[in-house]
Amino acid sequence: MKNRITRPFGLLVAALFAASCSHAPESDDLASLVNPFIGTDGPGNVYPGVSAPFGMVQLSPDNGTSGWDRIAGYFWPDTTIAGFSHTHLSGTGAGDLYDISFMPAVPPFKTGKGELGVYSTFRHDDEQAQAGYYSVLLKDYDTRVELAATERCGMQRYTFPVTDRATVFVDLSKAMNWDYTMGSYLRVVDDRTIEGYRFSEGWAPDQRVYFTAQFSQPFASYTIDTVVSVHRDSTYNGIRSHIGRFVFRTTKENRSVTVRTAISAVDIEGARRNLAAEMPSFHFDSVRAAQRAVWNAELAKIEVRGGTHDERVSFYTALYRTMLAPTLFDDADGRYFGPDGRIHAGKVPGEGGHNYSTFSLWDTYRAAHPLYTFTQPERVKEMVTSMLDFYDQQGMLPVWPLWGNETDMMIGYHAVPVLVEAALKGLLPDSTLDRVLTACVATANRDDYRGIGLYKMLGYVPADLETESLSKTLEYAYDDHCIAQLARRMGRDSLYNEFILRSKSYMNLYQPASGFMQPRLSTNEWLPGFDPKAYTEHITESNGWQYLWAVQQDVEGLIRLMRGPEQFEKRLDEMFTLDPEATDSLPIFSTGMIGQYAHGNEPSHHVAYLYDYIGKPEKTQRYVSEIMRTQYANRPDGLCGNEDCGQMSAWYVFSALGFYPVDPVSLNYAIGTPLFEESIIRLPNGKSFTVRAPGVSAKRYRIEKMTLNGHLLSTPFLTWRDIVSGGELDIVLREEE
Repeated sequence: MKNRITRPFGLLVAALFAASCSHAPESDDLASLVNPFIGTDGPGNVYPGVSAPFGMVQLSPDNGTSGWDRIAGYFWPDTTIAGFSHTHLSGTGAGDLYDISFMPAVPPFKTGKGELGVYSTFRHDDEQAQAGYYSVLLKDYDTRVELAATERCGMQRYTFPVTDRATVFVDLSKAMNWDYTMGSYLRVVDDRTIEGYRFSEGWAPDQRVYFTAQFSQPFASYTIDTVVSVHRDSTYNGIRSHIGRFVFRTTKENRSVTVRTAISAVDIEGARRNLAAEMPSFHFDSVRAAQRAVWNAELAKIEVRGGTHDERVSFYTALYRTMLAPTLFDDADGRYFGPDGRIHAGKVPGEGGHNYSTFSLWDTYRAAHPLYTFTQPERVKEMVTSMLDFYDQQGMLPVWPLWGNETDMMIGYHAVPVLVEAALKGLLPDSTLDRVLTACVATANRDDYRGIGLYKMLGYVPADLETESLSKTLEYAYDDHCIAQLARRMGRDSLYNEFILRSKSYMNLYQPASGFMQPRLSTNEWLPGFDPKAYTEHITESNGWQYLWAVQQDVEGLIRLMRGPEQFEKRLDEMFTLDPEATDSLPIFSTGMIGQYAHGNEPSHHVAYLYDYIGKPEKTQRYVSEIMRTQYANRPDGLCGNEDCGQMSAWYVFSALGFYPVDPVSLNYAIGTPLFEESIIRLPNGKSFTVRAPGVSAKRYRIEKMTLNGHLLSTPFLTWRDIVSGGELDIVLREEE
């Protein structure tokens, strides 16, 4: 069984494509190739609304009901919209945020039960989405809503029918999925201006969103109701929050009401300053045009030529999605809310820059952060400083921080590879390396955290004393390898020896009799009843097949454990051909299946490239080509798994260029096969790196010869230096027989 993207959408998709495209030439307007609806159906869990690159605001429509498919607030098959809120998560498995919800309406209002509240139906034929712009017609109110955003501000333009009762609801009680309103404040400043806050608890345990909003015309009347929340979880029943109702008179000559809203995690004054700095006027079209120009500049850092229109749309949508997280998390004056619950002052310009949050590190250390080292080196420095500041304020590097809070979601200490990669690539000043190494080592030595002490003592995390023990052992071993590489770079030999030894801990879970990594008990015995196809509490969101290969740092060592290249190849072949049976129970995160390979979840992402390490690059080329062409599509269900803050898209971006960072801190890239005839990476140093593959197609993907700057490339690998020095990789392809 191969889990492919196969569902047709007929006329709906044709309308969607028309809505997503501009008449401008592609090369001049790459934003027109971004289709934010990709992934809004199926397991993608993405939102179609607007954000600036890495922006704090993600202004997007909410269907108004909870559920796994509605984690990002929006699900393509739904037909209702119950608000437009200013914060969302891009493709995670956790439902939080949805802060500061606005809903325009005209009486009589349609009201649903429970969390739905005031809503309208809509049709996809009346909806548009592009990079930096979203629009929809609320059918029941004959009201057009348009959205645009800067980094910390959102702008909404409502075009109402002619009426003296055009209404905008501002609902601070709105809560879905894991999110619960814990308190709110709403104040009318004057007949155009409101401000307040919403405090909530969910995945982020202490989320504080302050806001100020101004309307383009005065409201004729208003009411503010205090409501008592009734939640699914009785723990949160009885909490009071606020819903404001603001009424406008619209005429034939003036039917539109525009609202500009700034948010802050610091205070209302911070929101006011953000609004003044970023959105001083109500000129919606100017904001939209300016943000389109920003997105075009970001997207132009990589140019692709050739391929089909749908492939180019998929590529630029993927590149766009890599820039929706991490998110900016400071105000225009530099202040930000820290994990210690305190407000911290802004950075000195040039010494750390902005503060960021929303780091999905278990996912994004694999490809998204490595991509930023090419496309966003200045932001990489800021992200590194943000993580180091997080360490200073909490005593540990972030694991999965959201809105200034540590959620402790997922496993490992994967800020480490992000920091180490930046250091080894020379993106950080040498003066910061001691600080980086200190934070990495201290985090890796938190003996009271998730079995780290047991891991250090036994050489593995025992399955009878800690959940996810197998995965934690392998993830810790990879992170320890990264620390060792930084210690070696800094001449810290004793630390290098300590952590390189720890990085070999993966060997302690390899069971020669089965040929798999297996959970082990604290008695040194193997956990009985191991089944490599089973999904258990011992392996994080995966099974034994998928975690067998989680040794990116020492592929050669894994080959030796598996008794040589032939056995390694045989097991890899089985990975891609052992299809799940009809009776197998596959969890929600096991999607994009090709055999036991699950492209919909991150532990599998490097596996197709492992054939390169045993002299079988033709098999890497075969599977990479298949994954690109079957697991991504220009359709609402065009993502085979959770987007996970850019990782799913970053895999596609790298792979479409023709190479991938199996082990990011090695500074080496395994070559697959490109998707386009020509790809150009425009580097920040003014140079460019070009990959040419004339005639590439679904049938013509097999590499016959490669030359790098005119010299024959004898191995299927590139280095960081090869790429950032600029040059050309020319690939001669032949059709697969």
